[in-house]
Amino acid sequence: MNPRHLFAVCALAILGVVTAYAEEAETDSPKADIAKIDASLEAKLKAGKEAPADFAEEAAMYDELLAKYADDKSDPVANIAYEQAYFTFQFLEDEDTAQKQAAAIKDNFPGTETVAKAEKLLSLITRVQEGRIKQAALIGKEAPELHFIWSTKEGLKTLSDLRGQVVVLDFWATWCGPCIRSFPDVREHVAHFADSPVTFLGVTSLQGRVSNLEAKPIDTKDDPEKEMGLTPAFIAKHNMTWNVAFSEEKVYNPDYAITGIPYVAIIAPDGTVRHTGLHPANKAADISGKITAILKEFGLPTPE
Repeated sequence: MNPRHLFAVCALAILGVVTAYAEEAETDSPKADIAKIDASLEAKLKAGKEAPADFAEEAAMYDELLAKYADDKSDPVANIAYEQAYFTFQFLEDEDTAQKQAAAIKDNFPGTETVAKAEKLLSLITRVQEGRIKQAALIGKEAPELHFIWSTKEGLKTLSDLRGQVVVLDFWATWCGPCIRSFPDVREHVAHFADSPVTFLGVTSLQGRVSNLEAKPIDTKDDPEKEMGLTPAFIAKHNMTWNVAFSEEKVYNPDYAITGIPYVAIIAPDGTVRHTGLHPANKAADISGKITAILKEFGLPTPE
């Protein structure tokens, strides 16, 4: 999974904990101490920090906390160890260390509720590692077919209908905050390649609700026509300047080893997968550069 996607997921998870801790925390307690780290992370996120090196201070803070409560085997302290492991996995992008940290919780804090959370984190890390291997195996292979039941692009029924163009698949959903925050970046890419044979396609699937259109999610369970019928309004509200399609396949498509969204895959004109697991807002991924290189390879027009 792309580091920026992990970063976005982690941001939501961490910041979601901040309020709960801040409300319950005493002046000097594990919860209060964790709240300080969360506040520091929140400030850096707002400042646009994203590289693992940017979070060395917080890494040291976790070590200091665990040393401070070394003799305390309670669940609040176990949660510090859990958050350290999660932080190491998501922010520092160090899967091996995160695995060791999470695995140690069972031995260091037996009988606490946090042990179950640590086991789930270990499963998540394993799924991400397996997904990365599967994504790598897709490169150079025929792109897994997608079948569309609704699309803003007239006549589009399958992914293979787009053969001959560079296709940028952006898997997303209306409830996905990181997806929506990446829309400005997608718009930039779309505008840049407006005169080139490049199709940007936002791929989603039926979710049973439409979020971020009205104040509250709109229930569309068991009513596909309602969900798809609301999509043009969502597209207009969020200024999605690219094509959108609902696939029969789930948005967490196992054929593309998708374990989190947004997730971008780039397909060459010959129908082969060239890049997977990209985050549309990740500047370091150089999505534009990757698209341009493929256009040149196939002798197709590139932006001036």
